[in-house]
Amino acid sequence: MEFAGRGDPARTMALLWEGVPAPRRGPRQRFELPRLVDAAIAEADRAGPAALSMRALAQALGIGPATLYTYVPGKAELLELMVDRVAATQPLPVADAGWRAGLRDMASTDLAAYRAHPWLLQVATSRTVFGPHVIARYDAALALLDGTGLAGIEIAGCVAAVEAHTRGAGAAVVEAEQAPVATGSSDDEWWEGRAPLLAERMDGRFPRLAALEAAGAFGVSDTTLPYTLQRALDRFAYGLELVLDAVGARIGGANGTSART
Repeated sequence: MEFAGRGDPARTMALLWEGVPAPRRGPRQRFELPRLVDAAIAEADRAGPAALSMRALAQALGIGPATLYTYVPGKAELLELMVDRVAATQPLPVADAGWRAGLRDMASTDLAAYRAHPWLLQVATSRTVFGPHVIARYDAALALLDGTGLAGIEIAGCVAAVEAHTRGAGAAVVEAEQAPVATGSSDDEWWEGRAPLLAERMDGRFPRLAALEAAGAFGVSDTTLPYTLQRALDRFAYGLELVLDAVGARIGGANGTSART
Protein backbone atom coordinates (compact mmCIF):
# COMPACT_ATOMS: atom_id res chain seq x y z
CA MET A 1 0.00 0.00 0.00
CA GLU A 2 1.23 3.47 -0.88
CA PHE A 3 0.52 6.33 1.53
CA ALA A 4 0.11 9.97 0.59
CA GLY A 5 1.48 12.63 2.87
CA ARG A 6 5.04 11.35 3.15
CA GLY A 7 6.59 14.25 1.30
CA ASP A 8 7.44 17.73 2.48
CA PRO A 9 4.07 19.42 3.17
CA ALA A 10 5.05 22.87 1.97
CA ARG A 11 6.63 21.62 -1.27
CA THR A 12 3.76 19.25 -1.93
CA MET A 13 1.05 21.85 -1.43
CA ALA A 14 2.94 24.38 -3.55
CA LEU A 15 3.28 21.88 -6.40
CA LEU A 16 -0.38 20.86 -6.17
CA TRP A 17 -1.76 24.38 -6.13
CA GLU A 18 0.82 26.57 -7.87
CA GLY A 19 2.91 24.15 -9.93
CA VAL A 20 6.61 24.50 -10.64
CA PRO A 21 7.79 28.13 -10.42
CA ALA A 22 9.50 29.46 -13.53
CA PRO A 23 13.26 29.89 -13.09
CA ARG A 24 14.34 33.46 -12.49
CA ARG A 25 17.32 33.06 -14.78
CA GLY A 26 18.71 30.50 -17.19
CA PRO A 27 16.94 28.41 -19.85
CA ARG A 28 13.22 27.78 -19.77
CA GLN A 29 12.21 24.45 -18.25
CA ARG A 30 11.74 21.69 -20.79
CA PHE A 31 8.48 20.25 -19.49
CA GLU A 32 5.24 21.54 -18.10
CA LEU A 33 4.42 19.80 -14.81
CA PRO A 34 1.22 18.12 -16.13
CA ARG A 35 3.24 16.37 -18.84
CA LEU A 36 5.64 15.01 -16.27
CA VAL A 37 2.79 13.82 -14.05
CA ASP A 38 1.04 12.20 -17.03
CA ALA A 39 4.24 10.26 -17.74
CA ALA A 40 4.33 9.08 -14.13
CA ILE A 41 0.70 7.97 -14.36
CA ALA A 42 1.49 6.02 -17.53
CA GLU A 43 4.38 4.29 -15.75
CA ALA A 44 2.16 3.41 -12.77
CA ASP A 45 -0.56 2.14 -15.14
CA ARG A 46 2.03 -0.13 -16.73
CA ALA A 47 3.85 -1.48 -13.69
CA GLY A 48 2.09 -0.26 -10.54
CA PRO A 49 3.06 2.45 -8.05
CA ALA A 50 5.61 0.32 -6.21
CA ALA A 51 7.67 -0.06 -9.39
CA LEU A 52 7.56 3.65 -10.14
CA SER A 53 10.82 5.41 -9.33
CA MET A 54 12.28 8.80 -10.09
CA ARG A 55 15.01 7.09 -12.13
CA ALA A 56 12.49 5.11 -14.21
CA LEU A 57 10.42 8.23 -14.79
CA ALA A 58 13.46 10.24 -15.83
CA GLN A 59 14.35 7.51 -18.30
CA ALA A 60 10.81 7.49 -19.72
CA LEU A 61 11.00 11.26 -20.20
CA GLY A 62 14.47 11.13 -21.72
CA ILE A 63 16.05 13.33 -19.08
CA GLY A 64 18.55 12.79 -16.30
CA PRO A 65 17.37 12.12 -12.74
CA ALA A 66 19.02 15.33 -11.58
CA THR A 67 16.86 17.31 -14.01
CA LEU A 68 13.72 15.55 -12.80
CA TYR A 69 14.44 16.59 -9.23
CA THR A 70 14.31 20.23 -10.28
CA TYR A 71 10.59 19.69 -10.92
CA VAL A 72 9.58 17.33 -8.10
CA PRO A 73 11.63 16.65 -4.95
CA GLY A 74 10.74 12.96 -4.76
CA LYS A 75 8.29 10.11 -5.31
CA ALA A 76 6.24 11.04 -2.24
CA GLU A 77 5.27 14.40 -3.69
CA LEU A 78 4.88 12.89 -7.15
CA LEU A 79 2.30 10.38 -5.90
CA GLU A 80 0.03 13.15 -4.65
CA LEU A 81 0.36 15.01 -7.93
CA MET A 82 -0.68 11.83 -9.75
CA VAL A 83 -3.81 11.36 -7.66
CA ASP A 84 -4.87 14.97 -8.14
CA ARG A 85 -4.12 14.76 -11.87
CA VAL A 86 -6.48 11.79 -12.25
CA ALA A 87 -9.16 13.76 -10.37
CA ALA A 88 -8.64 16.60 -12.86
CA THR A 89 -9.66 14.29 -15.71
CA GLN A 90 -12.95 13.31 -14.07
CA PRO A 91 -16.15 15.31 -14.54
CA LEU A 92 -17.46 17.06 -11.46
CA PRO A 93 -20.66 15.60 -10.00
CA VAL A 94 -23.72 17.67 -10.87
CA ALA A 95 -27.21 17.67 -9.38
CA ASP A 96 -29.08 18.53 -12.60
CA ALA A 97 -31.07 15.30 -12.46
CA GLY A 98 -31.27 15.09 -8.67
CA TRP A 99 -29.00 13.90 -5.89
CA ARG A 100 -29.47 10.21 -6.67
CA ALA A 101 -28.43 10.50 -10.31
CA GLY A 102 -25.54 12.75 -9.27
CA LEU A 103 -24.18 10.25 -6.74
CA ARG A 104 -24.69 7.41 -9.21
CA ASP A 105 -22.72 9.29 -11.87
CA MET A 106 -19.99 10.07 -9.34
CA ALA A 107 -19.66 6.40 -8.45
CA SER A 108 -19.61 5.38 -12.12
CA THR A 109 -16.84 7.83 -12.98
CA ASP A 110 -14.84 6.75 -9.93
CA LEU A 111 -15.19 3.11 -11.01
CA ALA A 112 -13.98 4.08 -14.49
CA ALA A 113 -10.94 5.75 -12.92
CA TYR A 114 -10.10 2.62 -10.91
CA ARG A 115 -10.36 0.49 -14.03
CA ALA A 116 -8.20 2.88 -16.07
CA HIS A 117 -5.66 3.35 -13.25
CA PRO A 118 -5.72 0.27 -10.99
CA TRP A 119 -2.82 1.65 -8.93
CA LEU A 120 -5.29 4.10 -7.37
CA LEU A 121 -6.58 1.16 -5.34
CA GLN A 122 -3.07 0.79 -3.87
CA VAL A 123 -3.04 4.39 -2.60
CA ALA A 124 -4.43 4.56 0.93
CA THR A 125 -7.36 6.92 1.42
CA SER A 126 -6.90 7.44 5.17
CA ARG A 127 -4.76 10.50 4.42
CA THR A 128 -6.41 12.66 1.81
CA VAL A 129 -4.53 14.26 -1.05
CA PHE A 130 -5.31 17.96 -0.59
CA GLY A 131 -5.03 18.89 -4.24
CA PRO A 132 -7.33 21.43 -5.92
CA HIS A 133 -9.01 18.86 -8.17
CA VAL A 134 -9.53 16.29 -5.42
CA ILE A 135 -11.09 18.97 -3.21
CA ALA A 136 -13.21 20.42 -6.04
CA ARG A 137 -14.60 16.98 -6.78
CA TYR A 138 -15.39 16.35 -3.13
CA ASP A 139 -17.01 19.77 -2.74
CA ALA A 140 -19.22 19.07 -5.78
CA ALA A 141 -20.19 15.70 -4.31
CA LEU A 142 -21.25 17.32 -1.04
CA ALA A 143 -23.27 19.90 -2.99
CA LEU A 144 -25.38 17.09 -4.46
CA LEU A 145 -27.09 16.79 -1.08
CA ASP A 146 -27.67 20.51 -0.55
CA GLY A 147 -31.27 21.25 0.39
CA THR A 148 -32.09 17.66 1.32
CA GLY A 149 -32.55 18.43 4.99
CA LEU A 150 -29.62 16.27 6.08
CA ALA A 151 -27.27 17.53 8.75
CA GLY A 152 -23.72 18.29 7.66
CA ILE A 153 -22.28 15.18 9.28
CA GLU A 154 -24.88 13.05 7.48
CA ILE A 155 -24.08 14.64 4.11
CA ALA A 156 -20.40 13.84 4.60
CA GLY A 157 -21.28 10.32 5.76
CA CYS A 158 -23.52 9.62 2.76
CA VAL A 159 -20.84 10.71 0.30
CA ALA A 160 -18.28 8.60 2.17
CA ALA A 161 -20.58 5.56 1.99
CA VAL A 162 -20.87 5.88 -1.80
CA GLU A 163 -17.11 6.31 -2.12
CA ALA A 164 -16.40 3.32 0.11
CA HIS A 165 -18.78 1.08 -1.82
CA THR A 166 -17.27 2.17 -5.12
CA ARG A 167 -13.72 1.52 -3.96
CA GLY A 168 -14.55 -1.92 -2.58
CA ALA A 169 -16.59 -2.98 -5.59
CA GLY A 170 -14.03 -1.39 -7.89
CA ALA A 171 -11.32 -3.61 -6.43
CA ALA A 172 -13.37 -6.68 -7.32
CA VAL A 173 -13.91 -5.41 -10.88
CA VAL A 174 -10.21 -4.69 -11.36
CA GLU A 175 -9.26 -8.11 -9.95
CA ALA A 176 -11.64 -9.81 -12.36
CA GLU A 177 -10.13 -7.89 -15.28
CA GLN A 178 -6.57 -8.70 -14.25
CA ALA A 179 -7.09 -12.37 -13.37
CA PRO A 180 -6.80 -13.91 -16.90
CA VAL A 181 -3.45 -12.23 -17.58
CA ALA A 182 -2.11 -12.74 -14.05
CA THR A 183 -3.05 -16.43 -13.91
CA GLY A 184 -2.70 -17.41 -17.55
CA SER A 185 -6.19 -18.94 -17.66
CA SER A 186 -9.60 -17.65 -18.71
CA ASP A 187 -12.70 -17.73 -16.53
CA ASP A 188 -14.01 -20.68 -18.52
CA GLU A 189 -10.77 -22.62 -18.09
CA TRP A 190 -10.69 -21.84 -14.38
CA TRP A 191 -14.28 -22.97 -13.88
CA GLU A 192 -14.08 -26.10 -16.07
CA GLY A 193 -11.17 -27.36 -13.99
CA ARG A 194 -13.06 -26.93 -10.72
CA ALA A 195 -16.78 -27.40 -11.39
CA PRO A 196 -16.79 -31.23 -11.51
CA LEU A 197 -14.56 -31.49 -8.43
CA LEU A 198 -16.74 -29.03 -6.52
CA ALA A 199 -19.95 -30.83 -7.52
CA GLU A 200 -18.62 -34.09 -6.11
CA ARG A 201 -17.93 -32.47 -2.77
CA MET A 202 -21.10 -30.40 -2.53
CA ASP A 203 -23.44 -33.37 -3.15
CA GLY A 204 -26.50 -31.96 -1.37
CA ARG A 205 -24.62 -30.74 1.70
CA PHE A 206 -25.58 -27.09 1.23
CA PRO A 207 -29.31 -26.93 0.42
CA ARG A 208 -29.72 -23.16 0.65
CA LEU A 209 -26.87 -22.56 -1.77
CA ALA A 210 -28.27 -25.16 -4.16
CA ALA A 211 -31.76 -23.63 -3.97
CA LEU A 212 -30.45 -20.15 -4.69
CA GLU A 213 -28.39 -21.40 -7.60
CA ALA A 214 -31.44 -23.13 -9.04
CA ALA A 215 -33.38 -19.88 -8.66
CA GLY A 216 -30.78 -17.98 -10.70
CA ALA A 217 -29.21 -16.06 -7.80
CA PHE A 218 -25.76 -16.32 -9.32
CA GLY A 219 -26.65 -15.37 -12.86
CA VAL A 220 -25.33 -12.25 -14.55
CA SER A 221 -27.05 -9.53 -16.53
CA ASP A 222 -24.95 -9.96 -19.67
CA THR A 223 -23.03 -12.96 -20.95
CA THR A 224 -20.85 -11.12 -23.47
CA LEU A 225 -18.21 -10.36 -20.81
CA PRO A 226 -16.33 -12.97 -18.76
CA TYR A 227 -18.53 -14.23 -15.95
CA THR A 228 -16.47 -13.00 -12.98
CA LEU A 229 -16.10 -9.53 -14.50
CA GLN A 230 -19.81 -9.20 -15.24
CA ARG A 231 -20.67 -10.51 -11.79
CA ALA A 232 -18.41 -7.86 -10.23
CA LEU A 233 -20.02 -5.15 -12.36
CA ASP A 234 -23.51 -6.36 -11.44
CA ARG A 235 -22.64 -6.36 -7.75
CA PHE A 236 -21.25 -2.85 -8.02
CA ALA A 237 -24.52 -1.66 -9.60
CA TYR A 238 -26.76 -3.55 -7.16
CA GLY A 239 -24.80 -2.49 -4.10
CA LEU A 240 -24.78 1.12 -5.25
CA GLU A 241 -28.58 1.16 -5.45
CA LEU A 242 -28.73 -0.26 -1.91
CA VAL A 243 -26.48 2.56 -0.67
CA LEU A 244 -28.55 5.15 -2.54
CA ASP A 245 -31.74 3.68 -1.08
CA ALA A 246 -30.21 4.14 2.37
CA VAL A 247 -29.35 7.76 1.54
CA GLY A 248 -32.93 8.25 0.37
CA ALA A 249 -34.22 6.78 3.63
CA ARG A 250 -32.07 9.21 5.60
CA ILE A 251 -33.38 12.12 3.56
CA GLY A 252 -36.94 10.90 3.98
CA GLY A 253 -36.43 10.60 7.73
CA ALA A 254 -35.09 14.14 7.91
CA ASN A 255 -38.16 15.48 6.07
CA GLY A 256 -40.85 13.05 7.16
CA THR A 257 -41.28 11.85 3.55
CA SER A 258 -40.00 9.23 1.13
CA ALA A 259 -37.08 10.54 -0.97
CA ARG A 260 -35.70 8.58 -3.94
CA THR A 261 -34.43 11.36 -6.18
